[in-house]
Amino acid sequence: MFKTLISLFLIAGAAVIFFTESKNYFPEIKVLRKQVSSYNETINTAKKVRSSIDKTLGEYNAISQENVDRINKMVPSGAESMKLVIQIDDMMRKNGLTLTSIDSKDTVDKKLAPGASKNGSLSAESLVLSMRAQGPYESFHSFVEKLEKSLRLMDVNSVKISHVGQDDYLFSIEAVSYWRKTGDKTQ
Repeated sequence: MFKTLISLFLIAGAAVIFFTESKNYFPEIKVLRKQVSSYNETINTAKKVRSSIDKTLGEYNAISQENVDRINKMVPSGAESMKLVIQIDDMMRKNGLTLTSIDSKDTVDKKLAPGASKNGSLSAESLVLSMRAQGPYESFHSFVEKLEKSLRLMDVNSVKISHVGQDDYLFSIEAVSYWRKTGDKTQ
């Protein structure tokens, strides 16, 4: 009986010592559990971000080279002003117009590409073209339709038409063409 009493006394003493000493650790355990929960949340968020990155990368890699080439033609990575002048002259000649003069000037201000953020990503430079052409109105109308369907991105700001002779007109066109800076990605 004495052995049992001593055993119960020692077990009760151990329990009292355990709970009084461990009481100081309970708040710390609660803080650690909150940290573990926060870390698990962060890990789940990181997994979602990684999944999103993988999905976006898969979509990016699925873009065909043909479409990339079309984008590069639409908004080339350099000014290519001479190539643009040649393309416009060729389009005019094919439509029965004569290009009489063309002037170009680079604009200094940056335009943000549609959907770009204000931090400067995806900026585009622009080139203002002032063109004068001569020919029949039907040829001009045909030229404008071809310009609309062209892959090259251009904004026509103004068109002035002057009558020169019978079925002969002088067309003054002001347009803006765009290109990516060489640092922008789409290569």
